[in-house]
Amino acid sequence: MKGNNVFRRMLWTVMLVLCCGSLFAQQKKLTIDLKNGSFAQLTDQIKKQSDYTFFFNNAMLLNLKRLTIQVSEVSIDSVLNLALRGSELTYKIKDNTVILYSRDIPEAGSKTVKIQGQVNDESGMPLPGVNVFIKGTTVGTVTDMDGNYSLVVPEVMGMEVVFTFIGKQTREVKYTGTRFMNVVLKDSYNEMEEVQVRARANINEIDVRAKTGVVSEVDVRRMNNKPVMDMALALQGMAPGLIVTNKGDLGSKPEIRIRGNSSLREGDAANEPLYVLDGQVISSDAFLTLNPNDIKEIKILKDAAACALYGIKAANGVLEITSQRGTAGKMVYSYNFNGGVTLRGRRGVKMMASKEKLELERRLGNTATPGYRYSEDYYRKYHANDPNLQALIAQGQQKLDSLANINTDWFEELLRNNFYQEHNLSARGGSEQTSFYASLNYSQQGGRIPGNDIKRVTARLSVDQEITNKMYASLSVNGGYSVTNTPNGTTYSPTDLIYQLNPYETKDIDAELVSFPGRTYADLFNQYREKTSDKRAGVSGSLNYSGIEGLEVAAVAGIDYVLSEKLGITPPTAYSELTSGVPERERGILTKDKDTKMNLSSNVRVTYNKVFGKHDLTVGANFDFYSDRIDNLGIIGYGLSKKMQSPSGVNQSIEGNRKPSFTSRNEKTAQLGIGVLAGYSWNGIYDLFGTYKSDASSILPHDKRWNSAWAVGGGWTLSNYSFLEDNAVLTELKFKASYGCTASLQGVSPSSAVATFQYSEDTYGDDQLLSLIGLYNADLKPEQTIDIDAGVTLGLWNRVTLNAGWYRRRTKDALLDVPIPASNGFTTLRRNIGILENNGIEGELYVKIVDRPKWRMSGRLNMAYNQNKVVDLYHTDRLYTSEESIMPDFEVGKSYDMIYGPISLGIDPMTGLPVFKGGDGREIAATERLTRDDMVALGHSTPPYSGSFFYSLSYGNFDLDMDFYFVFGGKKAYSFSYVREFENANYNAIRGQVDNMWFQEGDEGKIYHRPFYSSSAVDNLKLYANSRTVGKSDYLRLSSLSLRYRLPYRWIEKTKNVIQYASVAFQASNLFTWTHYKESDPESGSLVGTQQPVFTLNLSVSF
Repeated sequence: MKGNNVFRRMLWTVMLVLCCGSLFAQQKKLTIDLKNGSFAQLTDQIKKQSDYTFFFNNAMLLNLKRLTIQVSEVSIDSVLNLALRGSELTYKIKDNTVILYSRDIPEAGSKTVKIQGQVNDESGMPLPGVNVFIKGTTVGTVTDMDGNYSLVVPEVMGMEVVFTFIGKQTREVKYTGTRFMNVVLKDSYNEMEEVQVRARANINEIDVRAKTGVVSEVDVRRMNNKPVMDMALALQGMAPGLIVTNKGDLGSKPEIRIRGNSSLREGDAANEPLYVLDGQVISSDAFLTLNPNDIKEIKILKDAAACALYGIKAANGVLEITSQRGTAGKMVYSYNFNGGVTLRGRRGVKMMASKEKLELERRLGNTATPGYRYSEDYYRKYHANDPNLQALIAQGQQKLDSLANINTDWFEELLRNNFYQEHNLSARGGSEQTSFYASLNYSQQGGRIPGNDIKRVTARLSVDQEITNKMYASLSVNGGYSVTNTPNGTTYSPTDLIYQLNPYETKDIDAELVSFPGRTYADLFNQYREKTSDKRAGVSGSLNYSGIEGLEVAAVAGIDYVLSEKLGITPPTAYSELTSGVPERERGILTKDKDTKMNLSSNVRVTYNKVFGKHDLTVGANFDFYSDRIDNLGIIGYGLSKKMQSPSGVNQSIEGNRKPSFTSRNEKTAQLGIGVLAGYSWNGIYDLFGTYKSDASSILPHDKRWNSAWAVGGGWTLSNYSFLEDNAVLTELKFKASYGCTASLQGVSPSSAVATFQYSEDTYGDDQLLSLIGLYNADLKPEQTIDIDAGVTLGLWNRVTLNAGWYRRRTKDALLDVPIPASNGFTTLRRNIGILENNGIEGELYVKIVDRPKWRMSGRLNMAYNQNKVVDLYHTDRLYTSEESIMPDFEVGKSYDMIYGPISLGIDPMTGLPVFKGGDGREIAATERLTRDDMVALGHSTPPYSGSFFYSLSYGNFDLDMDFYFVFGGKKAYSFSYVREFENANYNAIRGQVDNMWFQEGDEGKIYHRPFYSSSAVDNLKLYANSRTVGKSDYLRLSSLSLRYRLPYRWIEKTKNVIQYASVAFQASNLFTWTHYKESDPESGSLVGTQQPVFTLNLSVSF
């Protein structure tokens, strides 16, 4: 018992000491001398005199007044009570930790959160020993051998988690309710993503939308690995649902669509997305001239919930671009060089060698061709009674043998490899108050055709200035100049000559060509030349204010100006002019276009966010004004002088069809909009979002100008439930859905709805008469696009992420120019005529295949399926845009881009002509006239399936990236323009025509019909595709390959900090294309448009 008493006394003594120590710690006296200081300065004085740690959000302190506290030997409670007196804040002290929170949310003082994640380096390797701590406190931990960490801390929204490691850049991540923070630390000598001391958020960052809407982000680093000059083509395959299609040779404008066409009208004006740069609306031409190195982030907004913020301009989706900005710290200069070669690319059609071509000429029997002119058949027909017949035959055979030994590969002769180079110089730096970013870029790519190239120069300067601790301003100035040259533009362009010149012809400048009678090889050059230039200038400024806790006010205004000029010249000596039949004084054609586009955009957005307990509420309003101005001048002149091939050389005395003509268009439109939005989140689990915007457009009459865009959405994040927080398998699970409607006036000009006049060429006396530009429709209504979206995000083991979604986009009151009786004075009228629908599924799967200390491997697959169909045409099931047409332009239940034609039953072995299946099931001969009932849908011209696969492998300082892009499900019609007949037998022909063409009765299983037929069969054989003349346009392309080596830090140190970062890489784009399509390019549908392979060596250095 005595021993027990002694033990009890010792235990009570220890407890008393501990309690006294704790009491002493809490009662430790502080001396504060603070005059007109901040709360942060007060905490600094407290920390120097004690072991207290403070947890608070800087936004909490915005409304606190400047403090003057001068006290001696008082408790911390006394100091804090003085500091927070009269404010909405209070505090709680627990274990030497002071937690600040709102008096309205008492539970916030006791709520904790477990923040966890993984820290990796740039190559994906886990980083052990990284210091992870809460900024302004001593609460922290270090990562384990696998780079993992976890922290249990008081939950304070907006607190900053700091990650530091020797030789790496420090990262600061703000806590916004997401407990998983996976971080990548850059090498400290790599400037690419410096952390700014003060965040300069641009107006794009209202991402309450992302909780319920469909917002995809582009991997900008991967995009910049592609050595391509075209900004749009660099985006190809980078996100599901974003479809980029090459449409022509180097310098041609690609087609960009988000989830297919939203209108029955063709062209970019009605179907392309909206482009927004740092909150400023820019034109598609301006977007194409951007320097990819100046881009920090690209977001793709696909559904109504994401797009409604921009109103009726965003019915086709939005590309939000965020530019690089300056950073606080020392100046960093970066130089990036790409240099290499562009190759000829894919051979679209394999043409005949000389032996086969001569045999084809013999069979076709055209006396203008040597294959028949020197054949035995020719001599026996035209010289049957000549006593020297055998000698003539022998001489002819000798000539044929000589020609057969010549095999000129015109693909190799006329196309060439060329050079590619890109130089990019940038600088960034500044102080906490002022930072800037500046860049200069020069790029040049040579085409595979002599005379085809593109050159571009861009420059950008952005400055961010802190005005007060609650306000900062940004200013950006940018410009660009690009020039594209091409010799393609006529029937006798170099690309066409490849498939016209015969293999037995050569470059002998004195030898007359069979393919072009009366001309030599030298005469075929300088057939056409075209020069296109784009000059772009833009300036934008923004002002951001956050004077009240949770309140953000952002205003942006900017002007974007693009001047595009195109000059095309067909000289009087061109083959097309010499054979045109016009008098010599009228030969030569000049076309000159000058387009000026100016976009003025301004918007103000006010956003207020309030977090109270488990509730997170965001409300906002926005006001915007947009103005577009287009000024066009076009000139067509004839009769060019051989010595002066410019506008001043046009023969203005010509009358008739070749009289000089001028066109002009000056159009200005404006849009004014007011909108509101609201978002609510409960405990990070349930999310709600709604937005409404009303826009007035000058395009419509006064009584119809106001139209709306609205959307609602919801999200459910199951992985944030407490019972799933520590689940090692299910790391993320979220469902979201949205519904909305957006009016659209894309591609609609004022002349469609309002009487718009122009000066005509007619006069009345001395007065010039006015005429309507087009017949207007006073009842015209905007198209209405209704979006329904649903999606799921699934994360497993922090290694697998799946994003999948379904959508339906229905466009009601679709606009189209429909035929009207010519008695009205016009042939078409724009009307609301139907309903178009896009249904689709999108998916993206990311997998960390290998995740080890020494090396890593990962893959990403994204895929999209879009089914487009016409739901209703209001007054008919089939629409024909002309009375003579037998092929429908649109049909209910079918895709808007359907290829139509008859079903072929093959080639009749007796006649050599195709036989078709009629609408009534009977056989129709090629000489019979086909009717509308005989036409059926043969397939989609736009592939419904598209996707890409990204593969990444990192080992040490080596990084390997491979990107594949694929499409399938589409069809294209073969033109068979390289299948020769009697009239064009002087041109080279497609390989295999001799074996695959019908020549005599009994020939079976032939692909090509007989070369001789009556005029009654021309339409059926030439105008319409049929089931045998369409082919699958599926293809798989190795679109990008990059192998990079980053110089180790120990090598960089030897430069004594002169060099901060250096890497060397081999990069390539469009390496191979696999396809079963037999003619031309499966993507562009033309021989001109194939994308060229580019191989470069990349050098990147930062100082």
